[in-house]
Amino acid sequence: MYSFKFALPTKIIFGVQEYENSLGAEAQKLGKSCLIVTGPNINSKTNYIRTAEAILKDRGISYDVFDGVEDNPSDTTIIKGHKLYQKIKADFILGVGGGSPLDAAKAIGILESNGGKISDYFGVEKVTKPNVPVICAPTTSGTGAEVTKYSNINVPKEKTKNLINSINICPTVAIVDPTLTLSMPSGVAAVSGVDALTHVVESYTCTFTQPITEMINIEAIKIIAHYLPQSVTLQNDFMAHVMMSYASMLGGMAINNAGTGIAHGLSFPLTAHYGVPHGVATGILLPYVMEFNMPTNYAKFAKIAEAMGENIDGLSLQEAAELAPLAVKRLFHAIDFRPRSLAEFKVTDAQIKKYADNLMSQKQKLANNPRMPDYDDIVRIAQQGRDIGIEY
Repeated sequence: MYSFKFALPTKIIFGVQEYENSLGAEAQKLGKSCLIVTGPNINSKTNYIRTAEAILKDRGISYDVFDGVEDNPSDTTIIKGHKLYQKIKADFILGVGGGSPLDAAKAIGILESNGGKISDYFGVEKVTKPNVPVICAPTTSGTGAEVTKYSNINVPKEKTKNLINSINICPTVAIVDPTLTLSMPSGVAAVSGVDALTHVVESYTCTFTQPITEMINIEAIKIIAHYLPQSVTLQNDFMAHVMMSYASMLGGMAINNAGTGIAHGLSFPLTAHYGVPHGVATGILLPYVMEFNMPTNYAKFAKIAEAMGENIDGLSLQEAAELAPLAVKRLFHAIDFRPRSLAEFKVTDAQIKKYADNLMSQKQKLANNPRMPDYDDIVRIAQQGRDIGIEY
């Protein structure tokens, strides 16, 4: 057995109605004033924030709501949230929503605990002081942000999407209550589930993989392959939502310790320049990244195919492995995943070549991919995502 490290600093509370049952007790441990961080849709179209307000009030905790978090939160949004945090003299943060509000909650905390500008922390382990306490309650089943050390922040002026990667920003508590995901429209459920699948496939096959994450990833792949179609097409299938919440959380635990690969690396400029939603970008690229990486470990890709329900009896290892990206495309068709290619975002060859140049100049971002791509590989994968997409 080779050596490895596995960290899970976040306390996880998983279960139906745990948002209502556990939030008060956990919040009371963290202070007397709370900044609730969320997005406008969560605040206006659900009762989740009103519920939190009532729970905090009952515990004698003052609060204010910052609901200005957009999809892919910007650096200016983080500054606004931090100003409100300081104005109300908050002791801790409650993030409620999908990956964007949860990322914003962590980033707002960084400015309070570490000072400076949020751009000071773009990169790996640049957050040197522990974050302020953060409770995360996810309302989607995709990012796993409730347990991760990551926060993705856009800088619109520079047209960049930037990753903060530090163990110091892992949330204090994750309250994963599947009932909060019932408000997801079917399209959001589809894209979120694809994001979760990309996490666990890339984490399972990446360079920094390890025994615990491999066990987690295979379990999550099985769950997503089985339950994602039901969570999208049968929105009243409560067990499907429970299991997808669980799989998404597992994915967060896995990428926290093993990371991801080039599907994620390529998705960042697509989001920053073209507004391609993160789950859409990674999902469209995933089958082609899998095909590129497959020769490094046919056995692992054969296990992915089997976990996704493909019959691999009587096949050679390579033949079985080649079913894995096909299984991914079949799953995407089963959930009517859209958009089906990057062509819908008018991605040009010139931009693809620019992205490839940028990635090749930052090879540390490629180090976790099991096979080191060159410039032509990056261009080809992106072009396949544009010209073929998820068709098969």
